Amino acid sequence: MSVISDPLDALPPAAVAAGLAEPQRGVVRAFFRRKAAVTALVVLAIIVLAAILAPVLAPDGPTTQDFGAQLAPPAWDGGTWSHVLGTDELGRDTLSRLMYGARDVLALSFLAATITAVIGTLLGVLAGMIERGVGWVVNWLCDSQLAFPFVVLALVVITVQGDSFGTLLFVLSIFGWVQYARVVRAEVLRLKRTDYVLAARGSGSSTATIIRQHILPNVSSQVLVLWTFSIAQVLLLESSLSFLGLGIQPPTADWGQMFASGRAYLLEDWWYCFFPGLAITITILCAYLIGRALRDVLNPRLR
Repeated sequence: MSVISDPLDALPPAAVAAGLAEPQRGVVRAFFRRKAAVTALVVLAIIVLAAILAPVLAPDGPTTQDFGAQLAPPAWDGGTWSHVLGTDELGRDTLSRLMYGARDVLALSFLAATITAVIGTLLGVLAGMIERGVGWVVNWLCDSQLAFPFVVLALVVITVQGDSFGTLLFVLSIFGWVQYARVVRAEVLRLKRTDYVLAARGSGSSTATIIRQHILPNVSSQVLVLWTFSIAQVLLLESSLSFLGLGIQPPTADWGQMFASGRAYLLEDWWYCFFPGLAITITILCAYLIGRALRDVLNPRLR
């Protein structure tokens, strides 16, 4: 008579796979039941596609000038349909510059948020698993990072290294890792004292195996939520740097730079800075709504 050591051994492989996949399906269904989050996801996808397909969809190039249509209003406000959202003081098409400007803005936001998430998660896991050595160092780094003003740090780095794409990516990547490190460290400190982690350690599993099989899968949901919110934070920071003249420089199109240039024409030519500001607001709001929905559906208590 055979003895089944694991109840899953008595089930067909297809049934086991279906049972393991059911929680993921529940999370997906819960997410798509939130209309605001689904709408935000669709809008964000449209913005990303418009940025990727800007060379095909944009009416003009980002630096193409039409001196006969300087500061032309939008089509519905007395302008022409050749410049649907109007033009700037050099006759450059606003819609085209918004689409091309989204490319660098979104690339910086996604890349910087991802790099920040990787660095913060790695430091948080190490600080939680090795409390006395690495943990003290990570805590000191977190306090130092929070005590140093970001704008001052960005100003120093950009002044020394220049305002290239790589420099901006570096500056934006070193911001925000603290929240990942602290959240992940707190979660690791809780997980390392759970019964299944203690049992794995007692059975001879190495620290690397425990991190890979038990720690990272359990902190991935918190990291995903933080990553979504980080996209919005980094986008706002990048736009702020461009607004201050520290970001992407003219003539390259950038939302923050367009918003800053349009301030001088705000009273008479409202569209100049309105549409870049609207693009920044909508993109940040979409990322926030998606992050909030993920936070709710990935937390069984809030689902």
